[in-house]
Amino acid sequence: MTGLVLWVIASTILLFVGIYWVYTLEKRLKTMEERYQKILALAEDTDQATIVQFLTRLDAQEKRLSQVEGALRRFGEILPHTIQGHGVVRYSAFENVGGDQSFSLALVDAHGNGAMLSGLHARDDARVYAKPLTQWRSSYSLSAEEQQALGRARQMIEGTPSNGGPANVARADAGSPASTPSGAG
Repeated sequence: MTGLVLWVIASTILLFVGIYWVYTLEKRLKTMEERYQKILALAEDTDQATIVQFLTRLDAQEKRLSQVEGALRRFGEILPHTIQGHGVVRYSAFENVGGDQSFSLALVDAHGNGAMLSGLHARDDARVYAKPLTQWRSSYSLSAEEQQALGRARQMIEGTPSNGGPANVARADAGSPASTPSGAG
């Protein structure tokens, strides 16, 4: 007899679980039907030409979006190889020439690749030298002013404050850089 009572209790519990399940399914179905009716009402209010126009515009936007994504991807590939940092140091290369006419200019990308330009101005002539830079180093020896210009370019890229002021231009006087206007000459 006890076995029969257990079967009745188990069957009753399963019946209630089944009823609850059917109730939740009916509720979900009603919600979906309401949403479907709203979509149908929206479709009936708009004519086919409007829907086709919207779909055409949507396709055009997808094409434009893919073009913009392609261009953005190309820019992302090119950007690390563009000049992102520069450092300028002005100085007097020779004792008999005043006005800090000589300069060293470092132009580098995000990886420290680029060029070092140095212009040495004497009383009678001026010479400009270029040295390649690869990963913050040159295959040629760098003067103290060139190293200082390279340090300023690196500070610009790494985001640390520069001693050269807002224009990132400095003079090399007795080892302590001081700001000069970028148009000074």
